[in-house]
Amino acid sequence: MKLTEINTENISDDIIKKVFFNTTEKDFSKADCLIIFGCHIKSILDERLECALNLLAEKQIYKVLISGGIGVKGNFNEAEYMKESLLNNGLEENKILIENKSTTTEENIINSIQILKSKNLIENKTIVLVSNQIHLKRIGMEIKRQLSNSNTNIIYEYPLNDSFSFTKIITNNNLRELAENEIKKIKRFIQNGIVDDEKI
Repeated sequence: MKLTEINTENISDDIIKKVFFNTTEKDFSKADCLIIFGCHIKSILDERLECALNLLAEKQIYKVLISGGIGVKGNFNEAEYMKESLLNNGLEENKILIENKSTTTEENIINSIQILKSKNLIENKTIVLVSNQIHLKRIGMEIKRQLSNSNTNIIYEYPLNDSFSFTKIITNNNLRELAENEIKKIKRFIQNGIVDDEKI
């Protein structure tokens, strides 16, 4: 089944699981860049930061790109918040790249890719994307489309204690609505040619 074949009027638990919670895990020891995607909710952003810090402690990572300005629903600069947290946890400032202008996920991706290109961090490089699983699907699809002509190794990492876990989504109406809207957005993006269709 492909993403475009999903009936968005009747999204089952199984479809939610297949779309968001079948991320293929890749083991790696080093990466050229790790990107932390921002969020206007600090508790969720803290989950992503904790995930990134654990990876930085365990892996050899050359640069960290923090991406997020003041979101449409936000009241703080996400990249500046992340920078402060990373520095407070011992990360060297010269390892940090900052994208602090974006207000949406789409802007996160476009602006981040521009920075990666300017720093020669795309071709034949390994890039780790850090966000929540429900968010990573669309991020990954957009980045793969934009880097389709590049030989870039993309790795997905997400918090283990995720506010948007499968169990929480299917038992919480607000989270379920958010997941369903994300699926509708992905399908719309495919239909508009922004991302490529995929099997689930």
